[in-house]
Amino acid sequence: MEINVTYTGSLEALAARIEEKLGAAVAAGAEAVAENARSICPVDTGALRDSIAVSLSGTSAEISANTDYAACVEFGTSRMAAQPYLVPSLLGNENTVLSAMAAAITG
Repeated sequence: MEINVTYTGSLEALAARIEEKLGAAVAAGAEAVAENARSICPVDTGALRDSIAVSLSGTSAEISANTDYAACVEFGTSRMAAQPYLVPSLLGNENTVLSAMAAAITG
C-alpha cells in the first residue's frame, strides 16, 4: 500500500495559526482558573482576592496572588490551617483547559 500526502501551504503559517489559537485557549483557561480562585478565596479585606492576576506570554500563562500572605493562606502555617484557593481552582478546571488546548491544536 502506498500513501501520498501533499501539503501545498506554508508550514510556518500553519504553526503560527496553531500557536495563536493555543495562546488564546491558554489565556481563556487561565482566566477561568483565576476567576474560580477569586470566587473560592477566603475574604477578610478582599485584598487577597483582588490580587489574583493572570500574566500571559505567548502560549504560557501564570496565575498568581500578589500579597505578602498569599502562600500562607494557600498552604497554611504552624498557627493557621491551609485555606487553598489556587491549587483547587487549577485542578477543578484542568479538563476545561486541556480540552480547549486540544481543540485549538486540532481545530
